[in-house]
Amino acid sequence: MSHHRGSSFQSNDLFPREIDIEVCLKTLKIYQKLEGDVNCVVWDASLVLAKYLETMCQHRADFLSGLKVLELGSGLGVVGLTAATLGAQVTLSDLPETLPLLRLNINENKTKISSMGGYAIAESLIWGDNTSEILKEEFDMVVLADCVYYEEALEPLIETLKSLTNTFNKKPIIYLTQELRDSEIQKQLWESFHEKISEIFYIEQVPEEQQHANYRSSDIILLRLNKK
Repeated sequence: MSHHRGSSFQSNDLFPREIDIEVCLKTLKIYQKLEGDVNCVVWDASLVLAKYLETMCQHRADFLSGLKVLELGSGLGVVGLTAATLGAQVTLSDLPETLPLLRLNINENKTKISSMGGYAIAESLIWGDNTSEILKEEFDMVVLADCVYYEEALEPLIETLKSLTNTFNKKPIIYLTQELRDSEIQKQLWESFHEKISEIFYIEQVPEEQQHANYRSSDIILLRLNKK
């Protein structure tokens, strides 16, 4: 693996994972750290969402073409990069410290993305920070995978989803996947999140049979949210 100039990673800390986007015959290369905190591995929930977007494009080729998409809690950028490769104009967002790896992954897949008419940039977004420039933009779609796992992040995340859908013209559609974990704490956290968002959004659960045949799981829930 080549060492990337100007990047703060030792190449031996990273390993690539390939993700095939069958609908346009592209393979994304996503680097992840061998070990690290939650932002450094590809979670299954992100693959379920990425592959759902791909499935939607199989039914309707222009499903994402030219759409402005925001990904929250991008981590490595699997969902956002997939959307960009399917023709969307994507802003991937996460905490400032995750941006170097996110940008490395954007760079790694840049030619594939632009060959499909898509576009991807990474920006810092701290949930609950209502001064963020990102919140002044209007998006057609917001995507997030496995973002409900810290109690203290719950309110700020809901706050951010609210401000993104409070825009004047567009009410972005939100797609969200979450792995349902067994621990009592995680169960309560998800219930509490679900209850709070149901006051603000119409919530539709996407049935497994509408998801990608190989990337779906009874442990991973996929929701479509529309602002009430």
